[in-house]
Amino acid sequence: MSSETTMLNEFTNAYNAAIKQQAKQRNQTVTPFAERVAKSILAAGLLAMEDNDLGIAQYRVVSAPTGSGKSSYAQALIKAYIEIVPDASILYLVETRLQAEKIYRSMSDLIGVEHVAVWTVAHDVGTSPETAKRDHRFQPRHHFSVDDLCNYPVLIVTPGFYTGPRASKAIIYQGKPRQLTFLDERPNAVSIYDVDTGLIKIVRDRLAEQHTSASDVVTRLTQLHDYLEAIWRSASSKSAFDVLPFDPSLDIGWFASSHTAKYSSSPNEQIKTVFGFARALAHGFAFLSRYDAIANGARFIGYDMNMPPTPGMIILDATADIDGLSLIAKNRSVVDVPQVDYSNLAITHIDPEPLRSTGKKKHRKLSEVVKKAEWAQPYADWIRETVKLHTQPGEQVLVVVHKALLDHEYLPANHTFKDPYVLDGRFVCFAHWGTGIGSNEWRNAPAVFLFGEFHKPRRATVATGLGWGEQQATLSSLSPYQAWNRKGGPFIALKDGDLCRWMKQMAMRGNARNIDANGVCGVQRLYVTGELDRLVCHTDLMFPGATLRLDRPETRFQFKGTDTLVALLLSDEEDFLSTAYVKQRTGVDLQKNRTRYLMKPEVQAAVLHGRWDHIPGAGRGRMGGFMRLPPDSPIADQSAIRLTSDVLPSFEDADT
Repeated sequence: MSSETTMLNEFTNAYNAAIKQQAKQRNQTVTPFAERVAKSILAAGLLAMEDNDLGIAQYRVVSAPTGSGKSSYAQALIKAYIEIVPDASILYLVETRLQAEKIYRSMSDLIGVEHVAVWTVAHDVGTSPETAKRDHRFQPRHHFSVDDLCNYPVLIVTPGFYTGPRASKAIIYQGKPRQLTFLDERPNAVSIYDVDTGLIKIVRDRLAEQHTSASDVVTRLTQLHDYLEAIWRSASSKSAFDVLPFDPSLDIGWFASSHTAKYSSSPNEQIKTVFGFARALAHGFAFLSRYDAIANGARFIGYDMNMPPTPGMIILDATADIDGLSLIAKNRSVVDVPQVDYSNLAITHIDPEPLRSTGKKKHRKLSEVVKKAEWAQPYADWIRETVKLHTQPGEQVLVVVHKALLDHEYLPANHTFKDPYVLDGRFVCFAHWGTGIGSNEWRNAPAVFLFGEFHKPRRATVATGLGWGEQQATLSSLSPYQAWNRKGGPFIALKDGDLCRWMKQMAMRGNARNIDANGVCGVQRLYVTGELDRLVCHTDLMFPGATLRLDRPETRFQFKGTDTLVALLLSDEEDFLSTAYVKQRTGVDLQKNRTRYLMKPEVQAAVLHGRWDHIPGAGRGRMGGFMRLPPDSPIADQSAIRLTSDVLPSFEDADT
């Protein structure tokens, strides 16, 4: 037996022993589903170890579901690694200080306090327990000095420390780079610097007032301001996104030099953003973004990959399989993982009627609603009534809304069931989009409401795509993003992927995250008000096996067209919907426009959700329409095949 085989056997045995020890400490059993997740973590660990040995920089991605135990088994793998591999060293990154404390406690219990250190501001040796409790809402078990971190084989920090000026304190162990790096949940690996010429002027003037010796900096910021101002005013192109041409009179390389290091890491966000943009521009990672109807407004976007892959890097991200990055990002290799059965998850789509303008089909943008009290307050009141309508007194309820509704106190900012908002006997927690990923705080809530969606500016989506693709901003790299509403393009893939990622992450904060021995999620009701088309198209990808229904479907038929056809297919209880009936209810004439409608992804998805089979008409004697398939029919395969063949262009469809 070779030495490599012997070490592999020893490592596997140590891993299995660590899993058993961990289960005993937590008074848990290792279920068949958990064993499958553990095997995925082992596979990722072995591949990452090989990457480290060979010097191959890439991400090994484990998209095991939320609540499946991937973080726990990563800790078991770490224990085995430092036991078996000589001079082993690991870096473990988590998003928040509280998560760092929780991971530290479980990791030190399993591995031993002598092997593990953690550092955040709350854990610094100079932070008193009282200060940590007051400022960070928890009391750390132990405190550490930054200078001592290099002496611990296992270190837990946040991405902010890892990418900051003291990164070497985290990366180096006993004079060498750490061998494995775990990222618990997908990091914000692309830094985005969103500026306009006004912000550059503000920063320039502030530095001029504060530092009389900063005349050179002030001069260079003035040159940067004038350069960008000239581009904006003289550009003839009306493309949504445009390149920033090289100007030999501007010494842009200076912004990427050591002279600007203190400004790039400034605690002042405005200064940090402006110098971050200038540094990105110096490396070709910046572009112009026009943003209004006549293309007169513009912002300048810089971006950089702040967390490029290193040999031995593993990402633990429950939504890596749906976030759209796999089509764009380089150096991402996905490890096979078991899938959860979401048959215990009941999804209801609710039409956000307060956002609808009177007599109009389209909804107001939430970003506009929250700015006006005459719109925001009725919307918040409707949220309360909607929660009461769909829940019972005594239930724990998680409600996710836009941050502005909490900031302006239209709704209470209660984030924990230890101190919930009591709504007619219901115990409600209000969280906001942009936070909560990885949290177990609401894990027993049987009802979760997602009001709105977490939309990001288009320019941020483009910067994210270019950053993960490690591309400079050129005419060629920007070209695929210009038609931002084109289905099948990178923009839609990233946009829908990110929206689906946030939907699934927040949906799985409730009881659904409690997965049983057979991989079935906990019983939970999920209420969603986001775009119905996207929900219909992606439900099976996000929550395979879940049921989908519409709240108050009768209100959906006041407007005609595709949305109404989708609503009909999802809500009608008849077993046959004739072409004439479909036209009468939805205004959609399938005799004339069959191809146009049945080729739409949202219609095809609604056909599958409703268990329909489309039957084309055969002359005057046979009426076409949708026929419901029997419960035991193989709908996923047969209906899809039949639907596709039905809508291929024919002579009767040729002029539609």
